[in-house]
Amino acid sequence: MEISPAGISGDNSALGAYVRLSRTPWYSLIFIIPLVVLYELLAVVVNWDSPVEWRNGADVVLRQLLEIFGLDAPYIMGALAALGLVGAWLWQRRNYRSTDISGAHLALMLVESLVWAVLLLIVLLVADQVLVLDITNTVLRTSFLALGAGIYEEGIFRLITLSGLILFFRRALAWHPAPAIGMAVLISALLFALFHYVGPAAPPFDWNSFSYRGVAGIFLGLLYQGRGFGITVYTHTFYDLFVIGIRTLEH
Repeated sequence: MEISPAGISGDNSALGAYVRLSRTPWYSLIFIIPLVVLYELLAVVVNWDSPVEWRNGADVVLRQLLEIFGLDAPYIMGALAALGLVGAWLWQRRNYRSTDISGAHLALMLVESLVWAVLLLIVLLVADQVLVLDITNTVLRTSFLALGAGIYEEGIFRLITLSGLILFFRRALAWHPAPAIGMAVLISALLFALFHYVGPAAPPFDWNSFSYRGVAGIFLGLLYQGRGFGITVYTHTFYDLFVIGIRTLEH
């Protein structure tokens, strides 16, 4: 039986337990572990005979930021992930008095992520726009980069940027929750959109694509606030994979 957080009242039904637990850091990190492992395995395959190392841009940016602080050892990403897992485990144990993982909840999170990804695809298709992909890359390489986008772009723009902005607006500026969250979602979405035009391989800036990337950023930001990091990562990843499938069929 699932246990509600200490001191927190809420819906004690099976659905209520799922809604609460699925958005916790502990469930989110456990949920994305297979995605991270798959990304790293594909990194070996994609870069096996490549003269340059292929990585998602957000992954590269995060590694470069860590290097600024002298954290450039090859094992540092794994060490940070392990620290994150320990921290999430301790948080879950303190707030929920249980760190048990429900396989049914993880399966439902996967299904829910698929639903949100389809909804995002529909929203952007209605606007007659979907993510523009570099179809000169192989499907394997493009899929590998899509996995990295789901993990690392959500890590930078939602987990770090969005959460940090909310904390700043709430603590430093003493804003009420609604305007703090709204402004943080908007700013993080704009930064997310701009990020896609940074770097030598990036496409030229275009207001049209910038707008729909901004809409996608707002969608993912609100989803992160409501449903947590893990579901947002998978939603982003599934959306990108859907678009890869569409673009592949078109060509």
